[in-house]
Amino acid sequence: MAAIANLVLNDGQATPVPKTYIPMDCTSALATWTDRSSGIALGMPSVTLAVSNGSENVNVSAKVSLPIMEVISGADGGYTPSPKVAYTVVGKVQFALPARSTLQNRKDIQAFVKNLLSNANITKAVEEFERPY
Repeated sequence: MAAIANLVLNDGQATPVPKTYIPMDCTSALATWTDRSSGIALGMPSVTLAVSNGSENVNVSAKVSLPIMEVISGADGGYTPSPKVAYTVVGKVQFALPARSTLQNRKDIQAFVKNLLSNANITKAVEEFERPY
């Protein structure tokens, strides 16, 4: 089992900026990291990693959640409203790994998924909502 440590993930800017996700919680099946740089707990981006052993599969799922805060347009009656989340952007990846799969099988599926995420069709779909034709 790997020890939980900080995750450093680059954002999607033209010049990527690394974001540090600090361990928040770790149980036997779920680990959680958060980017605490905003200082507002409600709007902290997070990463979760779950590993669960089934009778035939080991399931691995990872999720990145990016809450987008409501833009406060000014004071209302002399007070500033409390921060609130406008919406959350979520990315997930899930692996169902048969217990009898080989290390090479697992390396291959990880590489295929990694390459799929950088494919032009996927990039256009995510960034511009464009469907393949």
